[in-house]
Amino acid sequence: MDTLLTLGLAQFHAVDLVLRVAAVLVAMTAVLMGLSTMCVGRRLRFPLILASVALLGSAWFESGIARAWQGAFELAGSSYCVTGMPLASEDRVIAWAFGVPALLFCFGLVQLDHESRNFRHLWVTTLLMALFGPFVFMATVLGMLYCGSLFRSLALRPIPATSRFVIITNGIGLAAMLSGLALAMLGRIHGLPLGHTAESMLVRGEIIRALSDILTLVIPALALLTVILNLPEKE
Repeated sequence: MDTLLTLGLAQFHAVDLVLRVAAVLVAMTAVLMGLSTMCVGRRLRFPLILASVALLGSAWFESGIARAWQGAFELAGSSYCVTGMPLASEDRVIAWAFGVPALLFCFGLVQLDHESRNFRHLWVTTLLMALFGPFVFMATVLGMLYCGSLFRSLALRPIPATSRFVIITNGIGLAAMLSGLALAMLGRIHGLPLGHTAESMLVRGEIIRALSDILTLVIPALALLTVILNLPEKE
């Protein structure tokens, strides 16, 4: 008979804390973006509102991941034993399917020429990501890579000092999003050093996934907010 999976108190609470922090950070960023609409002109309010609503949806599913973790284990003496309830891994996929396409579209909405070919390709790609992302994770990954290539024109054009800061911030947000997706991909192909026991693999895996959520949703959203707040008034 196989031994039931058990986690120590420190292991369980470490994962529980990281998952709850990730969910709260996404929610706080969404609220911050929504409140920031009072600080910008009318043209820049829609990207903030769209990103805020998308992140609120992502935060709801992120909180579902934390609730599923709490329900998957129960305290038995000095350790936590599995209850048989599954972890909500699909909630993370749906959270990304809400947040990633919306953030990418908003990046393009405030920086790309709306009549350009790059912008047309961007909104079509992000729409496909939103439709197929909840069912096919690779749709999110491939869409992110293609959308990133559409922003290359921003880095190639002559820019003043103020816009240079905007481009750098934009690059930080996209790089963080790409790093989060890379972590998720490495986890799926067992390319991360998670240990050799079931307990260590589970604990480290959940912590790394929560970190990838922060990289993929929170940091790009803050970068987008910084870009919008620093755009010259004439733009």
